[in-house]
Amino acid sequence: MVVIKKSTTPIHTDTMEQIIVVSTLLSQANFTWFNKPKIWSSNETAIYVHTDGNTDFWSKTHYGFERDTGHFYYESLPGDQSFTATVNIRGKYHTMYDQGGLMLRIDKNNWIKCGIEYVDGQQFASVVVTVNGWSDWSVVLTNAPEVLKLRVKREKEVVHIDFAEGTEGTFRMMRLAYLPVIDRSKSMMVGIMCASPVENATGFDIIFENLTIETIEKDSISESTRMYSHYMFLHAFISFLLSFFTREM
Repeated sequence: MVVIKKSTTPIHTDTMEQIIVVSTLLSQANFTWFNKPKIWSSNETAIYVHTDGNTDFWSKTHYGFERDTGHFYYESLPGDQSFTATVNIRGKYHTMYDQGGLMLRIDKNNWIKCGIEYVDGQQFASVVVTVNGWSDWSVVLTNAPEVLKLRVKREKEVVHIDFAEGTEGTFRMMRLAYLPVIDRSKSMMVGIMCASPVENATGFDIIFENLTIETIEKDSISESTRMYSHYMFLHAFISFLLSFFTREM
């Protein structure tokens, strides 16, 4: 199920943020394909893709080439939007560099992809960060779990990436990365990604389950928060007066 979340419950933070929670079925969500695969389907709980061969996201570093041909199914958010995205992935990886997971994208020169990448017969938890047209790559060896859970939190320029092995696995930090801050009028694209970079690859099957995007909206300070602030100020002022007059006596 794709769930787009916002919050209405006030929370006491320096920015006085509020969260409003709204659930949306995949068929109703405003998702768009970038490089749509030939074979894919979806229902209320999952998205299935069979990747096309010779598809990838990479820019320049080490290999010298630029590829922007991977499959990306995304929701567009305001450029300055803070959010947390989560998904469970199940893939039948079998060819070098088969990959799938989550992606955050500003444009072809600034993006992050994370998930599983199949390298030398093993499944690695993988992150590629591309900034100003240059990609880097980091990996963590996994125990080839049937399900890999991903959680990506974006706030301003910071992207925090966690993964867990198995449906009951505990999240572990995989990467703390930089992605440029952009104006609200521009789009931050977030969603699922998969690719099979080898030129003659036949593609592989991958299923994305329970995709969730939770946004945090900045809002005006609620009336109850104002009253609480006034109360705390008054309490502190009275305490000061009592302390002052006690010393004088």
